[in-house]
Amino acid sequence: MNSGLTRIHFQIWKFTSPFGNQRPNEEIHFQIGKLTSPLGNELTALAVHFDFSKKMRWRDLLELDQNQPIPDDFFDSPRKLHFIGIGGIGMSALAFLALARGVSVSGSDENDGPMLAKLRGAGAQVFVGHAASNLENAEAVVFSSAISDENAEFEAAKNAGIPCFHRSQLMAHFANRAKVSIAVSGTHGKSTTSAMISHLLEREGHNPTAILGAVYPPFETNFRVGNPDLVVVEADESDGSFSLLKPTVALVLNLEPEHLENYDDDSNELERAFKMFCANAKFCVLNRDERLKRLDDSPFSFFYGRESGTLNFTKIEKFAGKTEFDVRFVSAPLGRFCLRVPGLHNVSNAVAALGACAKALDVSSPLALKALARHFETFAGTLRRFERKGEAKNIAVYDDYGHHPTEVRATLGAAREFLARPICVVFQPHRYSRTQALWREFGEAFGSADKIIITQLYSAHETPIAGVSGRLIFDEVHRKSGGKPVFYAENLEDAKTLALELLEEGDALLTMGAGDITRLGPQILEALRA
Repeated sequence: MNSGLTRIHFQIWKFTSPFGNQRPNEEIHFQIGKLTSPLGNELTALAVHFDFSKKMRWRDLLELDQNQPIPDDFFDSPRKLHFIGIGGIGMSALAFLALARGVSVSGSDENDGPMLAKLRGAGAQVFVGHAASNLENAEAVVFSSAISDENAEFEAAKNAGIPCFHRSQLMAHFANRAKVSIAVSGTHGKSTTSAMISHLLEREGHNPTAILGAVYPPFETNFRVGNPDLVVVEADESDGSFSLLKPTVALVLNLEPEHLENYDDDSNELERAFKMFCANAKFCVLNRDERLKRLDDSPFSFFYGRESGTLNFTKIEKFAGKTEFDVRFVSAPLGRFCLRVPGLHNVSNAVAALGACAKALDVSSPLALKALARHFETFAGTLRRFERKGEAKNIAVYDDYGHHPTEVRATLGAAREFLARPICVVFQPHRYSRTQALWREFGEAFGSADKIIITQLYSAHETPIAGVSGRLIFDEVHRKSGGKPVFYAENLEDAKTLALELLEEGDALLTMGAGDITRLGPQILEALRA
């Protein structure tokens, strides 16, 4: 047909999404006009094109929780729960916790690996690859924001009428039913701080249940099964899922523009989500150094910080392998304490952990706070947070999860303080959206490094953005390097070759990023030992 269509574009306010919730501002395109048929007849026609984004935004999660909450008695009888993407750090912790509660667990992931092996060992039925047949006998499905609504298992569950719960709903189900819960949020430091809180509580004999965002070696995994009425969770702001939590204590470490692709590219929306997170809590613990006063609409809050705040730390001294500092509560000195994970940011995290424990346990005596703080020294850090991988030919190799300019700067600064060695860093950018938003900031984040290799970015399943690649960061780092050696690697194999050429006896190698770069350090150690 020949067409003479006029295109009209407008918006509707709400529609029901594949997730069962209503979503705002989705676009529909209409075309209205005259069509001439092959027989010469003139027809009036209406053509409709639906342009629905498949990305789940933070407000969608709130509506999802309201529309399809997990029943209070859901785990009172035997259940079979299927996790789509069970190998993810957040999903695996929930799967382990469900197993500990007596739930029959199955799950699938795109790739096999150590986490899937651990899940099998714990009793889960785990599949490699996604297929509708994996859902056999499943009574409910758990999915994360990383799962497309076109996923074969997700589609099959919807078609079969099997209840589908977002990861955050299951997290909230466990945490919100505890008598006391601590939820740790912020742009940076959540995993380390939630592990610190769990460590302090466990060492003092309080037996917490913990759901962490990283493996904590003393727990041998990223969760701890303990008292179901005392729960510590890492509260994820990346997809807004922390908005479903109603904790006893909400801890906010910092707030920077991040993951804005899930907040309509609006930092004010991100701040509103944090405000809701705080409003849902009985008490808030906020970082005074990060100017978080704007989040505090509650009279039941207190601040911690360097030299100011209800709980504060002063007189910081850095030594090889440790940091010492004084802590005060109101005007009472608690004493001098030691931390064996590097960086001023971790001193702040430790004091934040102490504050959260104090509010959760409802203790305020200097003696009780000092008893908690004495366990700082035995905290060993989490995996992929300045984690020492080994040494060969007098070259020390470390690995770190840092993928934001602030994290890169803090980790490299800590490395400079702790290591009396030249530092070679290999950085893998993470996500097209983050690279597009922060490439200029990345250009200034590597000042403490002596040699720098930037790799092609790890997409994390994002759709490519025109003109955005690892080279965008490389060019800016090179421009601001002040003559330091800066190189670009198209892939990890090229990065390995470059690193082996650059490394000299006495150097330290630091691999950084949230993608698969964690594989690189062991490969380089193997090559050095060969």
